[in-house]
Amino acid sequence: MFGLVDCNSFFASCEKVFVPRLWDRPVVVLSSNDGCVIARSPEAKELGIAMGAPFFQIRRLCEAMGVSVFSANFELYSDMSRRVMQTLRQWSPDIQIYSIDEAFLNLRGIENAETEDFQRKVVDTVRKWTGIPVSLGVGPTKTLAKIATHIAKTRRAGFFTLTDPGTIQELLPTIAVEDVWGVGRRTAKVFISRGIRTAWDLYRQDPIAIRHEFSICQERTVRELRGEPCLELEDLAPPKHSIQYSRSFGNLVTDLETLCQPTASFLGAAMARLRKYRLFTGAVWLALYGFSQPEGNSGVRVPYSEGLAIPLDGATDDTLTVQPCVLQGLRKLYRPEIFYQKAGVTLMALSNMPDTGKYRMFQTPEEQAEEDGILEKRKDLMETLDSLRQKLGKNAIGFAVEGLPEEREWKTRSERRSPSYTTDWDEIPKVE
Repeated sequence: MFGLVDCNSFFASCEKVFVPRLWDRPVVVLSSNDGCVIARSPEAKELGIAMGAPFFQIRRLCEAMGVSVFSANFELYSDMSRRVMQTLRQWSPDIQIYSIDEAFLNLRGIENAETEDFQRKVVDTVRKWTGIPVSLGVGPTKTLAKIATHIAKTRRAGFFTLTDPGTIQELLPTIAVEDVWGVGRRTAKVFISRGIRTAWDLYRQDPIAIRHEFSICQERTVRELRGEPCLELEDLAPPKHSIQYSRSFGNLVTDLETLCQPTASFLGAAMARLRKYRLFTGAVWLALYGFSQPEGNSGVRVPYSEGLAIPLDGATDDTLTVQPCVLQGLRKLYRPEIFYQKAGVTLMALSNMPDTGKYRMFQTPEEQAEEDGILEKRKDLMETLDSLRQKLGKNAIGFAVEGLPEEREWKTRSERRSPSYTTDWDEIPKVE
């Protein structure tokens, strides 16, 4: 038996936790540089505010309808997510954190997992302990639990169980095939072209035929819809092939020294995530975006984008090893006539094991022992760095090349950013 807990309008709910007057008010959260809407409270959805809507298009509507608008505060959202996940472990230590606002629970062996009393207690406790409203779906497979959560959110019931064969037969025809977990957009289009329009249509397909025509993943989806568990829990949902971190700048950047700061900062964030998944990277892709202006015609902007693959001497998770290579690559890409607007770092060639490099075989035992000692110290340093940032905030400590937080002219515009109530001592809520 599996449960899926999904936080309702998570980013918007996080903003409401520390401002009680907003609980029944419309709230939207904006993306980097306050560009477009990335989260909406139910009240904002009812006003017709669309996901992804550019803020400049809805600014007047927000002002007229009293919509509270916030810049994204991912540091706050990450910490609130951690609190929700810790609360869920009260009922099941076997948990898979699927995303920042979703988690699967292994409910096997919990006799009352299908009862309303149990499910209501989970939902109410998470709300009481963290302030975040959640929906809980329970089913014999992860796919059915996902559908059950969707139904709970649609009905605003808080929880729903999808185990009874009659209920499954009644509700699966109401679920579009593209909304079934595990069915991608391209696959959904092919399904629809062949008359498979709902979850119930997919349920009725021959699993073996689906595997031969599509893939074993789609066969598993069919079997999961039929109540056959094919997917077990994982501790983390690691990225498939790469880890990417990219952001737009709050102001245009033209000089190399300033451009080094966001590049190093983005690399540090990507490497921290790499260590979280206990992975190692063997190569980095550095991408830069901006525009140039022809001489004598300042009104014309010629788009610019360029990237560079940077191979590493072995797979590593040490930021200090990767950083010089990336900054050297940045110097190769840099062009003084470009107005830079955005940078991105992608960690590639991921592996589960470190690789000390091809030159180690030529080292003496003494040199290898010395290198091992340095690597061990670097490992401790990275663990300390990650721990301090998690406890004190991402700006609590960093590398000199990233620049001081208060002096970063390139930093993303967040004019409506809420305080980091739970991760910054200077921004703890005050009761007056």
